[in-house]
Amino acid sequence: MSNVNRGDGAKVLIVEDEKPLRELLQTELRRSGHKVQVAANGEEGLARYREEIFNVVLLDIRMPGSDGVEILKQMKSESNVPEIIMFTGHGTIETAVECIKHGAYDYLTKPVKLDELELVITKAHEKNRLRLENISLKLEVQKLDNQRIVGKSQGIHQVLETVRRWGAVDEHVLIFGESGTGKELVARAVHEASPRVQKPFITVNCGRLDVHTAESELFGHMQGAFTSAVKGRAGLFELADQGTLFMDEVSEMTLDVQVKLLRILETGTFRRLGGNRDISVDVRFVFATNKKLEDKVERGEFREDLFHRINMLPIYIPPLRERAEDILPLTWYFLQNGSPSGQGQWEISPEAMACLRAYHWPGNVRELRNTIRRASILARERVITADLLPFAPPRLFTPETQVAVTAETPPLPLWVIEREHIRSVLEKVEGNKSQAAKILEIDRKTLYTKLERYGLPA
Repeated sequence: MSNVNRGDGAKVLIVEDEKPLRELLQTELRRSGHKVQVAANGEEGLARYREEIFNVVLLDIRMPGSDGVEILKQMKSESNVPEIIMFTGHGTIETAVECIKHGAYDYLTKPVKLDELELVITKAHEKNRLRLENISLKLEVQKLDNQRIVGKSQGIHQVLETVRRWGAVDEHVLIFGESGTGKELVARAVHEASPRVQKPFITVNCGRLDVHTAESELFGHMQGAFTSAVKGRAGLFELADQGTLFMDEVSEMTLDVQVKLLRILETGTFRRLGGNRDISVDVRFVFATNKKLEDKVERGEFREDLFHRINMLPIYIPPLRERAEDILPLTWYFLQNGSPSGQGQWEISPEAMACLRAYHWPGNVRELRNTIRRASILARERVITADLLPFAPPRLFTPETQVAVTAETPPLPLWVIEREHIRSVLEKVEGNKSQAAKILEIDRKTLYTKLERYGLPA
């Protein structure tokens, strides 16, 4: 059989009752760089199929006590991810047509030619890879409007240099920075600078995971693992195999899930909820936090051993207020790439430039992006003027130069008042989202939506 790059090998499940053929296929496919598991009958094969994601399944049609076509139907009803290749020693055109009709990728007759099988597996794996990439895109927690890190400050140059250095190695990365500074953008840059660039990039916001669903989302679950688990489901760790998993707000992860994460980092294995077999994964983790993890460790809210394990390659992103020279380049970038289409080039009035520089940007780059987007929508001409910026006058300047609100102060839009009220509540509860949601009498999901809309720290 032909040699392939081991990093590009498929995860293959062989369901075959003939032991000599089963062992031969297992040996040859492993020699070609594939990860192979075997099952001696349909029931065992179905159980393995439910336990983890495979790229390709080789399924014999005729086995004692099993009808391969029925097993095919059952597998396809539970998951469309793996490509299933059928083979049999008693092939007929009618059987082949039936298998293809029920979702089989291909149909081979025995004796199987190894080179032909290798070619079919390679093509099936490529189709499967594209399907997994589409699933990965749908699972992204947050869509970014741009894929570039823009800025000319020393702080951003330092970040980019660190990204280039850390991207080339395969250790895990921890990104520090306030909400809205662009931690996911930096995480993507690390992935794109790594040898895993052609593999999946999966994102998860740990702050959005409910304590009861975190394990199911991350590890996956077996059918019947809990009341609503009608079907088995792969977790994000499994979907990120061979690629990068970006875990934002890792400080919000519960202690019991932290223990299991530490095990994955140390052993590369985990179990689905309700499962009894270890699943091996090869994942590069990039973590991010807007909290000081050392303080969380001291309070017993974050495991010290986990902190030391993930803090090997740190990247610090300075807040926007500490790199004022990046404000205008970012503004121009958002105008060119995120504003409504129209004729002519955008301009920024001198007064608007001064306001943009003077504002302290508590929501960082995300708030700037949303502000420019809104201003470009409201603008009657392709000019950003100071009156299009929603800053309340008392917050526009530092305390030393603050101006008083007078009767002449123009009335503010309702959304600005709501944004400032949410900001005020968050400050009073020191950023505790659950407590803030209770005070505001909204659910936590609605709060996160508003934080993202207004560019506030999420």
